[in-house]
Amino acid sequence: MAADRPHPEALRLRQALDALVYAVAFVAVLVAIAAIVSVPLGWGLVGVKFALFFVGFFVFGISAFQLRPTPPWKDDDPADEREETRFQAAVQRLPPLGRYGLAPDDRLPASAKLFVASVLVLVTSFVMEAGFGIAA
Repeated sequence: MAADRPHPEALRLRQALDALVYAVAFVAVLVAIAAIVSVPLGWGLVGVKFALFFVGFFVFGISAFQLRPTPPWKDDDPADEREETRFQAAVQRLPPLGRYGLAPDDRLPASAKLFVASVLVLVTSFVMEAGFGIAA
C-alpha cells in the first residue's frame, strides 16, 4: 500500500462520500435540465417528476448492467482503468471533495456511482409525489 493512500476504512468512507456527492450533483443537474424543458412546455413540476422517474429507471438499468462481473475469459481486458470524465472533474471541485477527494484509481467505478445516483433520482421522484403531492 502506498504511503499517500488512506487506511482501508478511511478509503471506504471517502469512496462513499465521493459517490454521494456525485449522486447529489447528478440529481441537481437532472432536475435543472428537466425543469428547463418541462416548465416552458406547461408541464411544470409534474413533468420534472416524470422525467426523474423515467431517467432514473433508465440509468438504473444501464448501471446495473455495467456492474455485472467480468467474465473469466475477459480478465486481461484493460477496461478497469478509471478515467476522469468532465462531469466527475466538475464534481471533484465541489466543497467536500476538494478536501477529501480521491485519486481516480481510488474512486468507485462510474457504474457504481451511477447506480447510487439512479437510486437517489428515483427517491427524489418518489418524494416529489408522496411527500409533496406532485401528481398528474
